[in-house]
Formats: sequence, structure tokens, C-alpha cells
Amino acid sequence: MNTAQRTVWNDLVNATRSQFSAHMQGVDWSMNSTLSMVHRRWMVLVASIVLCVGIAIALLFVIQPQYTAQALMQINTRSEQVTKMQDVVSSLASTEAAIRTEVDVLNSRKLAARVVKRLGLQDELAYQTSFFGYMKMAIKMAIMPVSEQNTEEQENAEDKRVSSAVNVFLKNLNVTQTPRSYSIKLSYESPDREMSAKVLNTLMDEYLNNQLEERFEATRRASGWVDERLSQMQKQLQAADLAVQKFREANNLTSAKGVLLSEQQLSELNSQLILARTELAETQAKSNQARRLQQSGRGIESAAEVLNNTLISSLRQQETEVRREMADLASRYGDKHPRMITVRNQLGDLRRKISEEISKIQGSLENNVAVSQARVNTLQEQLTALENKTYLGNDASVRLAELERQAEASRTLYESFLARSKELAQMDFAQTDARIISAAEPPLGPSSPKKGLILAIAFVIGSALGVGLMFLLELLDSGFRTSNQMEQDLAAPLLGVLGELPAEDSQAGNLAHYVVNKPTSAFTEGLRAVRTAMQFAHPDKPAKVVLISSSIPEEGKSLFSISLAQLTAQGSSRVLLVDADMRRPSVSNQLGLKPKAGLAELLVGQVKMKDVIHTLPETKLDVIPSLPNSQFSQELLGSQKMRDLLADWRKTYDMIVIDSPPVMAVSDALTLSSLADSMLFMVRWGSTPRALAANAVKLLRSSHAPLTGTVMTRVDLNRQASYSNGDYGYYHGKYKGYYTE
Repeated sequence: MNTAQRTVWNDLVNATRSQFSAHMQGVDWSMNSTLSMVHRRWMVLVASIVLCVGIAIALLFVIQPQYTAQALMQINTRSEQVTKMQDVVSSLASTEAAIRTEVDVLNSRKLAARVVKRLGLQDELAYQTSFFGYMKMAIKMAIMPVSEQNTEEQENAEDKRVSSAVNVFLKNLNVTQTPRSYSIKLSYESPDREMSAKVLNTLMDEYLNNQLEERFEATRRASGWVDERLSQMQKQLQAADLAVQKFREANNLTSAKGVLLSEQQLSELNSQLILARTELAETQAKSNQARRLQQSGRGIESAAEVLNNTLISSLRQQETEVRREMADLASRYGDKHPRMITVRNQLGDLRRKISEEISKIQGSLENNVAVSQARVNTLQEQLTALENKTYLGNDASVRLAELERQAEASRTLYESFLARSKELAQMDFAQTDARIISAAEPPLGPSSPKKGLILAIAFVIGSALGVGLMFLLELLDSGFRTSNQMEQDLAAPLLGVLGELPAEDSQAGNLAHYVVNKPTSAFTEGLRAVRTAMQFAHPDKPAKVVLISSSIPEEGKSLFSISLAQLTAQGSSRVLLVDADMRRPSVSNQLGLKPKAGLAELLVGQVKMKDVIHTLPETKLDVIPSLPNSQFSQELLGSQKMRDLLADWRKTYDMIVIDSPPVMAVSDALTLSSLADSMLFMVRWGSTPRALAANAVKLLRSSHAPLTGTVMTRVDLNRQASYSNGDYGYYHGKYKGYYTE
């Protein structure tokens, strides 16, 4: 887009925007105006509501009812185990991701295909997509019957039907997780209420069966693999045991309870040697103590062995008693008494026995040391000999231990797999990861269409459409409806409002004489109000030459001119009505005149004044009609002859009413405006575009036309009452008592 095109486009947009803004400013959006708009356009609102509700009712009769069955499942978070055997397939984790995965499984095409095939829904669902699906099926069956199709084509057609049926199935299925729970809610929509419940129950059944089948298949594969490994491990274990046995026989390695005999003997000798050395140390300690006591001069009487000896203790007790007796005899008989000598001999015998017993104890201690030393030496010699013998078999023992460890590892692994094989053989597959909380039941009523909701939506849409149309019609209404609109847009005072005359008078041709025939009618009173307002507009110098014009034809200017002239002529004033619309004259037609010459002929001098003037007998109104002459109308109206005629008419008549052409059609009205004292501008109610009337008034002001005011013509007073509560039409019903129509 170049610069010139952009400029033109911007000017067009700005002009359109300004016109729309001006039109929007002319619309009154107050509360009263809005209510008035609703009052006058309520038929649009009602029609929109009736149309939308009617369409909704028709759709309700056409749409096939749908039934929605519902069911509820729960993911098991606590598995039931009679035994502690571990399953091949672990139970589901109670996490959000695990439950969401199960929802995806229920929505999977694989599970849906199983349900479709089990219930035989291929043909029922495959062509429910649209009307064209049924037509396609019918055409295909007509062109190529099933009997003429080969096996491959039949299989392909079956797969396509199943795929289409699965698409429709998944579209009608809804699987959702209940928030903050382990429950899964399922629903299925179908035209058949029984089928909707049957499909859901079959889906849950197939889902649980699928879980069992997956567990069984996984367990079967695991069991086969375990059995195969058991066979291999059994052969490996047998080979390991045989290798241990052959190596033991070849190296003469015998064992008891898994330990070699040489190792057992070596262990026993070590234990005995330790005990013998302990005993030797103890006997040496006792002997050394006795020797130290004797060397110190105190004797070994204080040794523990002597003190603990029962015989010595008994002899010492006897010695004590003999000493007591000897002391008693010495005090009684003296040293040489025979009993004293006997007691003294007894004391000597006891001391001798005690010495002999102590000597035996000392000899026993030394003998024990020798015996213990001999035992230690013997055990040491035996241990050394056995160690020398055992050292030679260490390499074979190490190899044997290695073989035994390998055999033991093979045996442990074999026993573990054997136990697992037995568990798999006894495993129960009836436990699933989900359970049915609530099975699906046939719904009592259809879930869709929701008649109440659809009708309510239709009512709302109809109301919104009606309101929108009302506002649109209000915005598209470019004509003047109220006096405020005219005064605001035209910037000129509104002198009066004239209603539309009855249709019967128009058909009878009595419109031109309406003010004469009905002087007390509302139209006549309105005309008097206009004349009075015009007079007040020129209080010092009443206007004699009054120019009547409008923006476009058919706005009632000619009828207004005739009526104003006749109304004024009914008094004592002399009035002249001049039809200056030479292009489309209508005054003579409305008054029923048949002129042979008109204003144009008078201006060019073909006729005299008396030849063109017509006097109405009822009102003595003089009328100068016009004949169609569109070639030189502007030149004739702007001629000096026209000025001279007006000067003469001013002297003869009290008022000269000139009916001029429309302002926006030709420029004749602008030419005549310079000759008039006052100009009245006619605007037809609801018909004249506002912008056009505003441009016409703007053109008149730029030509310095003596515009006194405007007149709203052909007003439908009953309809105007709905536009404004301040205009004449609003109170027209209350004024009827003042008029005679």
C-alpha cells in the first residue's frame, strides 16, 4: 500500500469513525430512553426469544435422547495374602501416577476393542459418527456386497469397522479419577439405556480379566524360566558334589561333620597342651612358694596346702588340747608327775606326726611339678609331629575347601529356585488390583439433551439476540425521533411538531384543505404553534416572505406550505402561495388546480399576473402554481424579474409563502433564500437522515439563509410517545379532548 492509498484509507476510516461517533452522541442512553427503547421494540425481543426457543424445541424433537450409565471402581491399596509368597507382578502402588495409569488403561483402544468385539458392537457403533457414515455404508454395500468380497477385503473391512466403533466407543466413554481418593468413576453414553449399563459392566469385567491374564502370563513365563534354570542348576550341583567326593578320595581326606580328622586332632592337642601348661604353672607356683617359706626360716607350716590339710588341722587341734591338759597338770602335780610325763610324750608324738605330714606335702608339691612338666613335654612332642604331618596336606585342604564352597553355593542357589518354583505352582491368581464398588445400572431417564437447560439457554440467547437487535436497530435508526435530537444535531430551534394526517383524508384528496375542514384538529393546532413561534422570532418586523424547504423530497413541505397559507388566509390577511418548485411542482395537484401557465411563464413574460393566479374560494388564498420546467429554474428564480415580482407582492399581500425545491436536490432553495425574510426547514420524523439534514442546514447557514427554525413533519404521535416523555407525542393521548379530528 503506497502513501496515497494509505492517506485515502485513513481519511475514509476517520470520516466513518467521526460519523459513527456523531451518531452515537445523538443517541440518548439514559435509563428512561433505554426503557422507552424496550417499550417500542419489545416485539423484536419477543420475536427473538420465540425464534430461539422454537428452534430449541425443534432440536429437542430431532435430537435422539442419550442415556448415561455410571459405575465406580476402586484401586486396591491393601492386597489380601493368605501366604507370604511374593507375586511375580507386584501390586499397584497407591500413588497418583499409578491411579492415573489405570485410568489410561481403561481409556485404551485395546480394552475398548475387546468390549466392542465381545458385545458385537462393530456395526452398531461404526456408522454412528454421522449421517454420511450411514450413506457411505449403504453405497458400499450396494456397489460391492459382502458375498463378492474376498477374505482379505472382508478382514480389512472388519478391522475398519472395529476401529471406527472403537473411536465412537471412546468418544462416549468418560473415565475420571475422583479427587483425593482411590476411586475411578466411569460413565458411558448411549441411545439405548440398557446398552449403556451393559457396556460399562463389560468394560469393568474385561479390565479385571485383563489384569488376571497379565498376572497369569507373567507368572507362566517366570515359572518356565525358573524350571529351566532348575534343570541346569541341578546338573551343576551334581557335578560339584562329585568333584568334592573324588578330590577327597584322591587325597585321602576324611572328615567328620565337614572337618578333617587331622584338623580335629590338632585342635584337641592344642587344647590339651594349653591345659597342661596351665597346670604346670600352677604346680610350679605352689612349689616355689613352699621353698621360699622354708628358706626364710618360717617353715612351710603357713603354706596354703598345709593350712588347708585336714589331717594337719586335726593334729594341731589335738596338740592344743594336750597343751591345755599339760598346763593344767603342771599347775596341779608338777613336771615329774607320771601323768605329766605321759602328756608330755603325747605332745611329742603329735609334733612328730605333724612334721612328717608337712614333709609329705612338700614332696608332693615337687612331684606334681615333675609330672606336669613331663605331660607338657609329651603333648608338645605329639603336637609338633601332628603339625608336620598336617602341613603336608594343606594344599589339598585348600583345594578341597574351594570345591566345597562352590558346591555349597550351587546348592543354596538351587534350593532357592526350587522353593520359588513351588511357590509359583501354588500361587493364587484370583486377586486383582481393583474391585467394583458400584456396578452400572440402566439409567432411569435420559442424560441429554437436557431440555430445561437447552430451553433456558435458548431463552438467554434469544434475549441477548433480541437486546442486541434492539440496540442495533436503535443505532441504525438514522432519522430524527425527538425534538432534542433535532435541536442538538441541527443547532436550530424546533418551531413545532406536526402529526401524520389520517390515511382516509389522503385517499379522499382532502389533505390540502385539512386545516379548513378541521380547524380544531391537532394538526391545525400544531400549525398555529409554528406560525406563532415564527411571529415571535420576528417581533419587530414580521416576516412577509416565508420560504419553505427541506433536505429531500417527500418530507411534507408542499402540504405545510399550503396549510400555512390557508391557515393565515382564514383570517383577515391577504396571503399569496407561490409554487417555486419548478422541477417537481405539487401545489396545483394537491389543490386540484389545472393551470395553463405558471411561475416560469410569468417570469419570462409570456403571461400576465392575472393569467397565472388562482384564488381559493374557501379562504380567498391566491395561488401561483408552476408547470414542470427543469432547464432554467435557477436562472429564472434568481432573475431581476423575480425580485421585482416579490417587491410588488410585498405591497399587495400580508404574507407570501414560497414552496421551494429540496436543498440537497437542487440549488433553487439557496437562490430563493436570499429573497425571503424567513425560512422554515421541514424534517420528516423518522425518515430524514440526520447527517443529510445537518448538511442541508449547514449549507443554508453558509449561504446566509434567514433560517428561523425547523418543523418536524409527518410524526407518528403514537410511536413518538415511546421515544421521549417530554415531546408532544408522549402527551398526545391526554390532549385528545382539546381536538376534533
